[in-house]
Amino acid sequence: MLPTVPVPPVRVDDYLEVAGSEAVERLRAAAAPLQGARVLHVNSTAFGGGVAELLFTQVGLLNDLGIDTTWQLLEGADDFFTVTKFVHNALQGADVPWTPEMEQVYLDRVRVNAKQLTEGYDYVFVHDPQPAALHRFLQEEDRLEGRWVWRCHIDLSHTSRQVWGFFAGLVQDYDAAVFTMQDFVQADLTGPRIVTIPPSIDPLSPKNAYLEPDTIYGILRRYGIDRQRPIVAQVSRFDPWKDPIGVIEAYRIARKEFPDVPLYLAALDSHLNEIGYIVPGLGDAGDRQFAT
Repeated sequence: MLPTVPVPPVRVDDYLEVAGSEAVERLRAAAAPLQGARVLHVNSTAFGGGVAELLFTQVGLLNDLGIDTTWQLLEGADDFFTVTKFVHNALQGADVPWTPEMEQVYLDRVRVNAKQLTEGYDYVFVHDPQPAALHRFLQEEDRLEGRWVWRCHIDLSHTSRQVWGFFAGLVQDYDAAVFTMQDFVQADLTGPRIVTIPPSIDPLSPKNAYLEPDTIYGILRRYGIDRQRPIVAQVSRFDPWKDPIGVIEAYRIARKEFPDVPLYLAALDSHLNEIGYIVPGLGDAGDRQFAT
């Protein structure tokens, strides 16, 4: 069995105040036909990034609605995650190498993971490219059960045709594919039913929690930020796909009218060492982008 992520309970009724009773009742009505169904979500990490944040809420909510939902993780070695990092960047438009050897590293690791999928589920949601080949290997072994959905959280509007061509072949036989925007849907993906679901936020997640003014002002003082002055800021992962260069360009425009406006780029990297520094590696995109 693949590693299972423990998820704390989430109560649908906790959203009554922020979402309203009508929205909560619509959610209950939509879930009613799926009572007792077994659902599996598979991705590559339990921390950092939007997919993990989404699943911590979604899995908890689905279980509270009576849908038996499990979240499991793909396992991989350094060579596999190096390849999938290249994949992630290529699918978003970066010019990166892609070789038959890289394809083989990817396929070999996912094949090993497929052997560990021993339980049957009614619905399987596979998130992003890392686990995409699971469907093919289970199909080849005649062990495919339930309906499979590939959930793409990546901007494919300027994707590498070579790398996308490889992954398109892996997801053509899925029952459905979900994208966040119509612009990201690829015309050659003709097998699955195509659905677009816009991004959403969890109003009860820690990043959206209310902060007392004294707490806010204390944080600003700690970093020497003058709350009386306008600022330009980006709060995100240090990642070139969050477009920090675009923020800097916008800052330069703003300075023409507001010469004293400061710029702040803020992030908390998901991997820190024992003294709080970013662990070097492929994820250290800030240093790579700015040559620091």
